[in-house]
Amino acid sequence: MTAAQDSPNLSEWRRLASLGEELANADSLAAQQERILKMARRLIDGRVSLWLDGGLFHLPDRESAPLFPAEPPAGGLRRAWNSGQVVRSGPKAARQWVALPIADQGVTMGALMVARAEPFRAEELDILEGLSSIIAIGLYASHRAAVERFRLEQLNLVRKVSAQIANVLELDELARRVASLIQKTFNYYYVAFFTLKPGAETLRFRASASGSRRGKKNIVVDAVLGKGLVGQAAQTGERVLSEDVRQDARYRFIHLLPETRSEVALPLKIEERVLGVLDVQSDQPQAFHPNDLLVLEALADSVARAVEGARLYGDLRRRADQLSLIAEVSKGVTSSLELRELMRNTARRIQRRFGFPHVHMFSVHRNRRAIEYEAGSGRRSKRLEKYTLSLDDAHGILPWVARNGETVLANDVTKEPRHVPSPLPPKDIRAELCVPLIYDGEVVGLLDIQTGRLNAFTEDDRFIFEAVADNIAAAIHNADLYAAEQWRRRVADSLREVAGLLSDNVGLDESLQAILTELGRNLPVDISAIWLIGESDLYLAACSNGDIEALEQARRDNPDASAAMMAALLADEPVIRRPKDPSWPSGIAAGFSADYSAIAAPLRIGNQPLGVITLAHHTPGRFGHETQKMLSTFASYAAVAIENTRLYDQAQEQAYASAALLQVAQAVVSMGDLDEILGAIVRILPILVGVRRTLLYLYDADHDRYTPAQRYGFDEADETLRRGFAPGEFALLDAVCAANRLHVRKIDPDAAPETWSALTPHADWELASVYSDSSPLLMFVPLSIKNDFFGVLVAEESPGGLRFRSRRAEIVSGIAQQAALAIQNDRLQKEMVVRERLETEVQLARQIQQTFIPEVLPTHPQWQFAARWRTARQVGGDFYDVIELPNDRLGLFIADVADKGMPAALFMALTRTLVRAAAAETSSPAEALRRVNELLLPDTKQGMFVTAVYAVLDLNTGELTYANAGHNPPLWTRRDSLEKLARTGVALGASEDSRIEERTIRLEAGESLLFYTDGLTEAFNLEGDMFGEERLLRALGWQEAASADETIRAVESALDDFAGDAPPSDDLTMLAARRV
Repeated sequence: MTAAQDSPNLSEWRRLASLGEELANADSLAAQQERILKMARRLIDGRVSLWLDGGLFHLPDRESAPLFPAEPPAGGLRRAWNSGQVVRSGPKAARQWVALPIADQGVTMGALMVARAEPFRAEELDILEGLSSIIAIGLYASHRAAVERFRLEQLNLVRKVSAQIANVLELDELARRVASLIQKTFNYYYVAFFTLKPGAETLRFRASASGSRRGKKNIVVDAVLGKGLVGQAAQTGERVLSEDVRQDARYRFIHLLPETRSEVALPLKIEERVLGVLDVQSDQPQAFHPNDLLVLEALADSVARAVEGARLYGDLRRRADQLSLIAEVSKGVTSSLELRELMRNTARRIQRRFGFPHVHMFSVHRNRRAIEYEAGSGRRSKRLEKYTLSLDDAHGILPWVARNGETVLANDVTKEPRHVPSPLPPKDIRAELCVPLIYDGEVVGLLDIQTGRLNAFTEDDRFIFEAVADNIAAAIHNADLYAAEQWRRRVADSLREVAGLLSDNVGLDESLQAILTELGRNLPVDISAIWLIGESDLYLAACSNGDIEALEQARRDNPDASAAMMAALLADEPVIRRPKDPSWPSGIAAGFSADYSAIAAPLRIGNQPLGVITLAHHTPGRFGHETQKMLSTFASYAAVAIENTRLYDQAQEQAYASAALLQVAQAVVSMGDLDEILGAIVRILPILVGVRRTLLYLYDADHDRYTPAQRYGFDEADETLRRGFAPGEFALLDAVCAANRLHVRKIDPDAAPETWSALTPHADWELASVYSDSSPLLMFVPLSIKNDFFGVLVAEESPGGLRFRSRRAEIVSGIAQQAALAIQNDRLQKEMVVRERLETEVQLARQIQQTFIPEVLPTHPQWQFAARWRTARQVGGDFYDVIELPNDRLGLFIADVADKGMPAALFMALTRTLVRAAAAETSSPAEALRRVNELLLPDTKQGMFVTAVYAVLDLNTGELTYANAGHNPPLWTRRDSLEKLARTGVALGASEDSRIEERTIRLEAGESLLFYTDGLTEAFNLEGDMFGEERLLRALGWQEAASADETIRAVESALDDFAGDAPPSDDLTMLAARRV
């Protein structure tokens, strides 16, 4: 029996125990296989077979041919490996074998089989089981030690790579170094490095590296968020692994990397922020061992920290560059005071410092509603010269920013609705940043930066360029101030020229032309004009390079043009015409296109408007805010100059007018005859006022005709104007008579006077142009005092009389007023003579009338009588009479003629005579009045009549018989009542067949009777109230025991208190009788 056949002794067990140490010290799987086989053969006799799972023992850094097949051979080895238990052949098998699994920690690492002809003893089986256990323990321990060594080596590699990238602060350099180090260190097929901006949709490729045997070194790969393995890793922030890219739909094939078989994309994360992706590709399937993934993830963490550091450093460096740029631009913008040069230098500095391909500077002209290109850098800067945009354009980033004063940052212009592609190349603009240049709240310009790269701008760019924009805006303001100061010097020189002309006491026309000349020297002007306020409208006072008639006609025929002038007159500052506005008079008269340039400035002294200065140029965009400021200042000086010249001219004209009117007044005072006065006036007019001929017509109201009274300057052969004119034969005479105001008519200097009667008046809207026209005028001035029209003074203006025309018209009107006063004085003197004679006659008539009134009333012991007689005029129609009759009787008569004044007085005298005659013939009051009526009727054809009361009083009995012919009922005051004596007939002289009755009453002692006319009850006060019968009855009621005179006085006092200062409107007569 051999040693293998004998039971193992103690030394054999010791050898078996030493196998574990030998396995741990072996440096390869083949050495371990050799030691295992050797030990098994020493312990057990037979053929020994060993199979180990090479995949469990393979390390990523070991490249060697497989020692064992991927699976154990069929038979006992496979059965033991699959089952994990000891497997034996049957007892009757021709060949005996036993197979044992090599397993530890639940992991089956392989199988051991021994085969021989003899059966195995129990002791041998125990030895084999111990051997398999020791092999498993030894292999597991050896592999763990190898893995730990591998990990240490890998961590050492990670440390070395991290150390080499830790101090790289430039992101692109960092990317190149990371890709190169990983590829070289770990020998991968392809390594790529991507970065991701917050909010971006695409990853930016930074660098790549591939094996030198693969050909191309730097392969650029695009990556979109969410697409491909790289895009998915960036979107999810998780590692994405593809063991076999050919079976993975996420993989994006790249023709430059045809050998890629497996790929892993690792996100570069700081906390939860994805900064980029590290992409590693292999040309072997399932090439990434878990240990490889651990190493790569550790590398990814280190790279992420390096990227964050590089970004922080880049941000700090960028901020430093920004501050440096701000300082550089601030320094640069102060180096020039010329606007275009300033903007050009700024654009170049921005392009040089930041590398943007297109940097453009625009100026904003709010008054012209325009945006103009000033300077820039880039390929199309030259082609943008004189490029202009409308400020009111509804589309486009530039107009929107200029209107709203807010920055627009568009990292993808295709998604920006306000973006409008430029008509100029290049066409590949992908991103745009437009910043307003704002000074004192007003957008004065724009900074526009464009690039062909998506997502090219950051919020830091917005911040820096807004800061730069503030400095540029301040520099633009300084440039404007400098240009304004230069302009002020030019304007000051121009104003000195104008002031020099004014100091020479030149006229208004010369001053206006001087102003327009100086404006033409300072501004681009084709047509300039000055419009001044006339009596009712604007008129063209001066013009340069334009047709005055055409300009006036254009304003009159175009309401929009006239409205534009009035709007400019009332504006607070000069108004710049926009291309879409209606054309103004200058543009219409010159036939300019619709987009021509024009500006209008109001001429104002304080709050008093004087007129408007207008400038026009045939090209568009000629007038901006600089012109507006310039013209505003010039207009202020020009307004003062115009007003001073006007005041000087007015003073001269006023002095001249005063002298002329004084001479006319002296002539009027020194002459007494009207013909002499009017003759002197028509002769003085041509000498003092500068008229060529004068003609004076007097209006004969009785014959309704204009009669020539005086003339001067006409040939004796001009017989046409010697005759008079009826209304309708001379239209201008009729117009003056109807309107009672001055009329003027433009005439041909060579027109014959006989044609004047055929002329028609100008319309009111034509007067402004008529007064400003150089043609001579005919002036038709009314000779009137208030509404008293006496005639017309006609004056023909001498040629060249435009300058003092308005003053001349005033002087002629003043002289015409002197003539009217002379005519009125003459007529008043004639009327005064007639009036004095009439007053004398009236006074005489009053004296005569007073003789008809009883001087003394009769007296009687039992009776009292009293009377009052007042006339509203010097003579009147009221009267009373007391007629002594036989047998102690008295006739009491009171009457009121239906008129006043002289006619009533004459009619009263006739009536009195007739009454006295009738009273002498009959004792019946009714019969007496009937006879008077019959005698008056022939003399009442003119509508005159008389109301009257005639009573016969018996002084002894107190009986009173009366007849009342339409008169106010006498009032009978009794002890306990007051009665009216009613009418018994109609007024005398009113009707031929009138019936008059009589009645009788008896007056007892203490009773009285009051006769009165309607001048008492129909008296009015200043408020328009009437005295009335009620007030009369109250006055009588208080006087029941009064005497007749007291009764009259009481009524008179009540009437005076009521009327106050109101003048009497009618004659007043009262007659009272009282029985004692």
